[in-house]
Amino acid sequence: MKKILSIILIFLLVSCLSVTAVGETVITVEKARSLALEYNRQFQTAQKEIDRARGEIISARSGALPQVNLGGRYTRNIKSPAIFFEDEKITIGNDNDFELSLSFTQPLYAGGKVGSALKVAKIFEKYSEEKVEEVRSGIIFGAESYFYDAILAEENLKVLQSSYEQLSYNLEVVEKYFDQGMVSEYELLRARVEKMNLEPQLIAAESRVNLSRKRLKSFLGLALEEDIKLVSDYEDTVMADIPSLDSLVAFALKNRPEVKQASLQKKGYDKAVRIAKGDWLWPNLDFNTTYDITGASDDFKLGSREISKSWTASLLFNIPLFDGGRTIGEVRKAKTDYYQAVLAEQQTKDDIRLEVEQAYDNLLMTKRALDVQKETINQAEEGMRIANLRYQSGVGTQLEVLSAQTALTDARTNLAAAIYSFRLAKSALKKATSYDPV
Repeated sequence: MKKILSIILIFLLVSCLSVTAVGETVITVEKARSLALEYNRQFQTAQKEIDRARGEIISARSGALPQVNLGGRYTRNIKSPAIFFEDEKITIGNDNDFELSLSFTQPLYAGGKVGSALKVAKIFEKYSEEKVEEVRSGIIFGAESYFYDAILAEENLKVLQSSYEQLSYNLEVVEKYFDQGMVSEYELLRARVEKMNLEPQLIAAESRVNLSRKRLKSFLGLALEEDIKLVSDYEDTVMADIPSLDSLVAFALKNRPEVKQASLQKKGYDKAVRIAKGDWLWPNLDFNTTYDITGASDDFKLGSREISKSWTASLLFNIPLFDGGRTIGEVRKAKTDYYQAVLAEQQTKDDIRLEVEQAYDNLLMTKRALDVQKETINQAEEGMRIANLRYQSGVGTQLEVLSAQTALTDARTNLAAAIYSFRLAKSALKKATSYDPV
């Protein structure tokens, strides 16, 4: 009977664990990136700009395509006008009057404005695509930042929990020694105070874990009440050889979407100058043909005698000679925009160079700090082990144990911070260069 009950209890325990596992959403850094790109509203908004750009292309192309219009008019003369001839009144017009017109207009030449507008629209489409890439890079960096921040909060909580367990164990040892008369009441009070002083930090650390998790879930588009489990890969603290700084700068200037956007913006404003000049003594030439049907009748019966048909063809020619200086003003504004775009492109390149240099130096610095902390943690753990042995043997003091515990807690906290800084530095370098240093 006991075996059966044991099997049932084990089955229920496994079932509960399975439900918990199914209820939790496992989040890795890769999963965080994919969720952010799928649900982040800023990224979705940027993608919609591509549709706007394609609409601009259609609008620009319409300027070179023929325009076909069908129009009609019907008039009911409720009281027709009349003229008087001597003593006779003569009514003019009919009770019903209608007109139907079909017009076809084909632009032949518009001073190059249509072609330039189409090129600008296509440039805008490419600009929008690069803007999406820029936002995508920022979203990935944001997802990684929130994910690593949540991991750091969890690691700090684990460090404090480990320290609390050690202080609890130390208090038990001191209480046992106090009962045996081996330590003073001061040492007992000190052990209790050390443990109690850590409790507010634990509460604050738990609050920070919850807050950092909610920030991550909000950024990823998950429900705030959804249970998640963060899984990090500690192998990502290993860094392969990275190219030289000059190579990274060159790589960034070639691949960063901001540089491509600045170049496309400059080209767009150059074409805008051409469009503005299109109204400056350049002729506009259009071909038009119109087919008209008109009719009038006192009733709704129309015969061949009541209907008139006509068909015309026209060549429309227009040269703007003077527009009050409007074209001159538009050209000057377009040239100013182009000059500002040239300066903006230069500034963008300078900003990217500086960003890459800062990210590169920060990565090397955080890697050195991480290596130092890995060595420090080993020494702190060994110091803790020795202090415990000395105190249990009656050779050491409680002060040595507490000092060693403080040093170990600081070392673990600093290691967690160093791992976070290194991971964030890698993400920043990847964003700055579009190169993954892993």
